[in-house]
Amino acid sequence: MNVSVDKTFAGTKSRAAVRHMGQQRGMGTIRLALLLAACAALGACNNWPTSLDNRASGDVRFRYHHRLYDEWSFWAPVKQGKAVLFAHEHRVRDMSGLEITQGALTYRYGPRALAPVQRFCAGSSSCALIYRGEGRLEARTSALPDATER
Repeated sequence: MNVSVDKTFAGTKSRAAVRHMGQQRGMGTIRLALLLAACAALGACNNWPTSLDNRASGDVRFRYHHRLYDEWSFWAPVKQGKAVLFAHEHRVRDMSGLEITQGALTYRYGPRALAPVQRFCAGSSSCALIYRGEGRLEARTSALPDATER
């Protein structure tokens, strides 16, 4: 009699294990669906919220310092009339410095110079920095209508 109870118990355990595995697969499907929905929703977000649009008379290069990092970004070239995106999730509010080189001159924007731009862009999901040349920098909460990425 113990033998049949053991067999029955083992059979019940196996059915329970199979049922549990089926539930895990169902939960895995639900998790996958939730993950895909979250990814689709995040894809609609602006994960590259800051750009630099070069409206100067020639090509420029720029780099910036993000407050969470010790090092500055690499120097990035921007052709005249083109725009580039900053690194993923790097926002103007987190910048502690910006340098733009045009020809032989480098224009440096420190925390005090960036403060008005940071205040202007604070409530926006994106901020387009427009470089007009000769050190003139503007900010907009949306890209210029004719902005094109390089």
